[in-house]
Amino acid sequence: MTTTSQFNALPLPAFTLDIQLHVVESSAEAFELFGDCRLFTDIVDEESLQKAKNMLSSEVLQPKFELNFISRKDGLFLADVYGKRSDSGNISLVIVPKDNQLERVANQLTKLRERLRETDYDLFQEKERTLELLQKVRELSAPYIQLDSDRLLVPLFGDLTEEQVLAFMPRLLANIYETQAETVIFDLTAMGKITDEGLQHLDQLLQSLSIMGTSSIFTGVKPEHAKQLHHMQAKLPMRFLSSLQEVLSANRWTSQS
Repeated sequence: MTTTSQFNALPLPAFTLDIQLHVVESSAEAFELFGDCRLFTDIVDEESLQKAKNMLSSEVLQPKFELNFISRKDGLFLADVYGKRSDSGNISLVIVPKDNQLERVANQLTKLRERLRETDYDLFQEKERTLELLQKVRELSAPYIQLDSDRLLVPLFGDLTEEQVLAFMPRLLANIYETQAETVIFDLTAMGKITDEGLQHLDQLLQSLSIMGTSSIFTGVKPEHAKQLHHMQAKLPMRFLSSLQEVLSANRWTSQS
């Protein structure tokens, strides 16, 4: 069907159909997209054919619906169809192809979400492994060394924080209970700063040692440590010696054979 002046200014595929769905008029865009179409259903995909017949033969024409079309250049595509029935029974249709960019973006978004879910799971596993390693580091930052049957040496490394004290305290108390050690020697030579929370939990640890009948000795104490530890000395049985060598060489702390 040739183009008529009714559609000359319309930049979209458009048709006028009679009640048998024959093409009465078509736009230049429709001719470009579908060629010389005589019957509207010839350009509708088989999957949408019955839907097209039902929609266009209905007494109440829906103003908008979707159909799959087959163009002579690009093949199958989905479009919105806007329709209006005239008093004579003819149907005017405007076809607005759906931009497949939206579909591409939706597919990309779906793939991105899948990758994010995988990444979240991987990150969760990495976080779990990191926390486990961090816990090991905290435990190893205060390893205890059995000097003899009566004494345990605990060299502290890095900053003394709440997390660090909570990490090594259970193992230390369990070892003291098992060995019945009488003295724990805390060597602060390689230790950094003591946080307020770390000091609070260290106080709790020393109270636990006191209850268990175990005395505490601190060596390698820096001036900033002394200020923080001073208030605990008055209420807990704890001693301060200048160096670990002094502790180990002092006869009064040497194990009796």
